[in-house]
Amino acid sequence: MHTRIPLMLGTCLAAATFAVGCGGSASDTSSDVTLKFAATAGDHAVECGHMLMGMGTTNASAQLMDMRLYISDVKLIPADGGAPVSLALGADDTYNSTTPDGAVTMLDFENGTGMCKEDGDAGTNTTIAGTVPAGEYDGVEFTVGVPEAMNHSDPTKAAAPLNLTATSWDWQAGRKFTKIELAGPMDGAGKWTEKAFMFHVGSTGCTGNPAAGETTTCAHPNRANVVLNGFDPDTNTIAIDLAKLVQNADITRNGGGAPGCMSAPDDPECEPTLAAMAIDWKADGTGSGQVVGDGTKQVVFSVK
Repeated sequence: MHTRIPLMLGTCLAAATFAVGCGGSASDTSSDVTLKFAATAGDHAVECGHMLMGMGTTNASAQLMDMRLYISDVKLIPADGGAPVSLALGADDTYNSTTPDGAVTMLDFENGTGMCKEDGDAGTNTTIAGTVPAGEYDGVEFTVGVPEAMNHSDPTKAAAPLNLTATSWDWQAGRKFTKIELAGPMDGAGKWTEKAFMFHVGSTGCTGNPAAGETTTCAHPNRANVVLNGFDPDTNTIAIDLAKLVQNADITRNGGGAPGCMSAPDDPECEPTLAAMAIDWKADGTGSGQVVGDGTKQVVFSVK
């Protein structure tokens, strides 16, 4: 499936005369693109206040408590096989941040209702909008995470969306790239031994004090790379499937460490969930935190 991003010629009458007649070049032309995302659990929409069924290895029922993700380095893939082309983010003072160090968008699926009341609010964002050079594209790729150069700033001084304490650890560790939280049924059904399953993914093994101006490096970056082919932003939506994320995890019990996966190198719940994101992680602590494969190995994101 190819997406034709049309030439925006303004008063120019033909593409062949654009470079000369408009005093510019073909690379100056651009077109608006909006990527649409949806939170799903299999074929069902995920919403605060609604029960999710058949989750994890025990087919548990659960409710959403939080779902926020940082997305960066968005590119469209040319249909002719050329190098991926960066999406220049549009202006959005709440969900986008573009600096010389990089660009990032927050996707926010919680709306402050139901079990999402504790950390959430009414605002949501399920799209990433920007511009790309005119041309034909048939795929998209992006990183789930905050660029390293932007990750270790002071959230109390950072611009939105990096200013949220709810998606921040300390300066040295940086942000929670993915904050997904599931709660057990209110009536205790399903024999949950933990009240919640957390999926908080960020960089770990970080050294250097950014508050003192030191360079911070992290042994385990834990940024997922996603490559989706056959994508048309006019007709397709990118689904984020929570059922796929936890399909090989028992979300009702904690096998060690924090409830769920909070990126600790020896947390057993991180092995099946980060594997779904195609991040190299092993419960014995020997994983690298690097992407496995070429970005097509993850199973959480798909084209709908």
